[in-house]
Amino acid sequence: MTMTRPMTIEQPARLFAQREHGELIRGLNRIRDLACSIGHVPTAEVSDGVITVVHWIEHTLWPHLAWEEHWLYPEIELRLETPWATRAARFDHGQLRERSDRLRFDRLGLTADLHGAREELRGDLFGFEALVRAHIEREEQFLLPLLDEPVTTELDPAAVAPV
Repeated sequence: MTMTRPMTIEQPARLFAQREHGELIRGLNRIRDLACSIGHVPTAEVSDGVITVVHWIEHTLWPHLAWEEHWLYPEIELRLETPWATRAARFDHGQLRERSDRLRFDRLGLTADLHGAREELRGDLFGFEALVRAHIEREEQFLLPLLDEPVTTELDPAAVAPV
């Protein structure tokens, strides 16, 4: 006979994710502001803004996504005993990597003064922002609540002290 014992995760992991998401939203607001400024500020200023965005992606967004992939998603998969709950979120991460590469490419187009480069960059900034915002919303609505689900572990009845 096996017994199961519910194990719950401490609230700090969920609070950590929510705090991180708040910080990401501030970065996304700066991305939106940069996209809105295109056509109203000099190209050099836009180019500097893209450098700042890429730095934010590499030093703020990527570490957060790494935490999700190496701790949050495995924890959710363990609780639900399936990887399917996190598949869409992992797919988002791949799309974000591709879109960040496009932003780097767009900046090169700006510096080379290619026709349509500003418009392309503007669209890619808005697209990147929208994708990250949607990703955060899905996590907060569908994945983070799963941290409240208990994990069951098989216990050896001989190891359990009698009541």
